[in-house]
Amino acid sequence: MRHAGSLLIVAAVLFTAAFACNMSTANLASLKTGKNADVTSPSANFAAGDTIYAVAEIANNPGKVKVKMYLQVENMKGVPSGTVIDNSVVELNIDGDALAKYHYETLSSTVGGTFKMVAEMYDESGEKKDSKSETIIIAPGSSSSNDD
Repeated sequence: MRHAGSLLIVAAVLFTAAFACNMSTANLASLKTGKNADVTSPSANFAAGDTIYAVAEIANNPGKVKVKMYLQVENMKGVPSGTVIDNSVVELNIDGDALAKYHYETLSSTVGGTFKMVAEMYDESGEKKDSKSETIIIAPGSSSSNDD
């Protein structure tokens, strides 16, 4: 009986330690893209001229983190894969568990292609702790400057 009691105590200590470690690891729980600010209906397909919205959920965050969000080219005519769209980069300071919200307005003349919406999370020392990405497709717009 004494042996079973000791095992029960050891199991409780191990469970508590595992639970505490799991709860203190800040992470990106999810990343969604869509056509409205809250991404209530996720979408990966956009047209030139659309605003692309993204929401990254930061979970188990006991302190402060920085979330960097941006669009990266996967397949776009004349642009190397992996190229980050310069004016798409946004850095957000997040305190505790929260949603990092992002938006990027495409032009009606956007060439179109396949892109990645990327969210990266960094701790206070600048060390990258997590990242997520979603592939999106932007249909090409008109190349004419005579839009009606």
